[in-house]
Amino acid sequence: MNKRCLALFATQLLLGMYSSLMAFQFPSPLLAGDDVTLHEDGSWCWFQDDRALLLGDRVIFSGVTSEGNNTVTEWNLKTNQTRAVNLTEGMLPADDHNVSALMLRPDGRFLAVYAGHSIDSLIRYRISEKPGDMQVWAPEQTFKTNGRVCYSNVYRLSDTGETFNFYRGNENNPHFLISKNDGNTWEFGGRLFEDFGRAYLRYTSDGKKRIHFITTEEHPRHYNNSIYHGYYEDGNLYKSDGTLVGPISRTVSSPYKPTDFTKVYDGDVSTRADVAWTSDIKLDAQGRPYIVFSVTKDPITKGETRNTSLGGFDHRYHHAYWDGARWVGQEIAYAGSRLYPGENEYTGLISLHPMRSDIVYISADVDPKTGNPLLINGERRYEIFRGTRTKDSQWEWTPVTYQSSEDNIRPIILADQEKEVVLWLSGRYTTYKDYQLNVKGRVRMQPPSLPEQKKTANSQKLITFLISEDPNNYEATWTVPAFANQLAEDRGYRSQVLLGSGPREGYAFPNNRHITDADLLIVFMRRVGLPKEQLKLIKNHLAAGKPLIGIRTANHAFSIPQETLETGHEAWWEFVPTILGHENRGYGPAESPTHVTVNRKNRKHPIVNKLPISEWSSQGNIYLVNPLLEPNTTILLEGVSDGHREPVAFSLGVGRSKVFYTSLGFPTDFSKTPFIQLIYQAIDWSLENNP
Repeated sequence: MNKRCLALFATQLLLGMYSSLMAFQFPSPLLAGDDVTLHEDGSWCWFQDDRALLLGDRVIFSGVTSEGNNTVTEWNLKTNQTRAVNLTEGMLPADDHNVSALMLRPDGRFLAVYAGHSIDSLIRYRISEKPGDMQVWAPEQTFKTNGRVCYSNVYRLSDTGETFNFYRGNENNPHFLISKNDGNTWEFGGRLFEDFGRAYLRYTSDGKKRIHFITTEEHPRHYNNSIYHGYYEDGNLYKSDGTLVGPISRTVSSPYKPTDFTKVYDGDVSTRADVAWTSDIKLDAQGRPYIVFSVTKDPITKGETRNTSLGGFDHRYHHAYWDGARWVGQEIAYAGSRLYPGENEYTGLISLHPMRSDIVYISADVDPKTGNPLLINGERRYEIFRGTRTKDSQWEWTPVTYQSSEDNIRPIILADQEKEVVLWLSGRYTTYKDYQLNVKGRVRMQPPSLPEQKKTANSQKLITFLISEDPNNYEATWTVPAFANQLAEDRGYRSQVLLGSGPREGYAFPNNRHITDADLLIVFMRRVGLPKEQLKLIKNHLAAGKPLIGIRTANHAFSIPQETLETGHEAWWEFVPTILGHENRGYGPAESPTHVTVNRKNRKHPIVNKLPISEWSSQGNIYLVNPLLEPNTTILLEGVSDGHREPVAFSLGVGRSKVFYTSLGFPTDFSKTPFIQLIYQAIDWSLENNP
């Protein structure tokens, strides 16, 4: 099968899957945004690529089991089934550095290339027997190099027909092999660097003529690393701006070192602080690189191997991109503490979206914005977050996992025009040789695109979110800013998030104008008293016939004892019964999730008629709201938790105002396709035909 046929086949599969999203035709955990366990024993390092491939409705990924077996797994997104094959049973020791790099050959067969963790001089590889089928593989072949090897990074350049495998070889320096027949046979290519250090490189390619790389000088344990970028093209090496460094070495020696390339980040070699380590690199639509890396703010003394408890508790994630003339970088998140003592620079990891430089996924055991520890039963826990960059270059974070019983680390992102797939590891990670991890996956579908004319019309509408910071307000300060940013991008609406300040007895928002000017108010706050003039602005909004949406804790937003309020502040106990049309009657069991279904009687309602799925689950417990108080209420979604059924989303009219309320809104709901689409459609409905 040639490359064009493969592309056509993949496109047809995508279109078939995408067309099945409409009108509840595909009841699957994938569209529900649920976590799926893909392999019950697997791990990976991050200095090999590609470790995962997205091919239409299939995900192919590599892993290393706790016993050391290299595996390749296929996840069929259409059937939500997996199958795995073992490539190296009993041949390599337990070590996640041995994971395979994968490549889809032009003939449709898969190439897997792997090496032991500096245990010998052999690069190993296998090729699948049939196009498109990863179940049966030809016997393992080997290539003997001139030194101990580790890591594999495999890229095919269509302009020359050459396939490169970059690996760490003799004297711990980067080397490469070249194949002119798509990995059937290999020859020694040359040496990229020759320097004192054990450089750590990440690679990517445009698939045509260039291979980009970022590198450190050394392992961060032994050196105050900076980050450098360069690229290979047509036999030569270049700096970021295209300045020629020189011809790539085709021998066992090289005249180059990392510092010959463009410095992206200065770790300051003279001080033991801000020590950098490479994480990921991708190319944008113009072929320009964008990268992420970690920085250790509290490293231990260089070369220290005993007193490892003295540092490694403050890591930061950085993002940088080449704008055509210079590198533009910034610190974007707290990363938290090391994974384990001894590898004090190991973080949960950060990974890039392959099609968008403004989206990352991270693992951290702290709040990405504040650095406050994420504690579960008194223990720090690594969670996965999706990060998005706003127009003013701030980063907002949506939890993908939350309050987990086990650590979640090392995300990998795959994407095409219709969907985004994230893979990660969940479980125990003690060292790179001792782990017990599940491979998890989740799919996030892109919302249906809007015509630019509709987006332009939506840009005339201002949506103001009113939120509060409260340990019991379901992390609204994480989820709402990220959602508002995504809403503006996907639907065109102007959005403004107002986070107030002060104790809840004397709470106040910073800007009255954003309340006055709002075409739609969205309330996600609990038990606050507002200044009389601000509460009056909300009442005036409704009196003018403007719409309002309430999320989760909105059903006790302004319910606070009058006698506790500070002077000049008011409660509004009638907000819930008179505006939201119900009473807050308490909660279901705290540990019981909610199974959500579309109410069949109202499935044609515009808020739910285009949801991609009719059933899904929320990690949050159910709110008790029955019986509803207003006869004109339209129940749109129902939830069942611990055998108890309640309305979880409904709409009603209050005077001339449209009102929508949902008791959903648990932190992980905001990373789930049906919930995102639900709120988008509720917003569209509430603003339709409103002045």
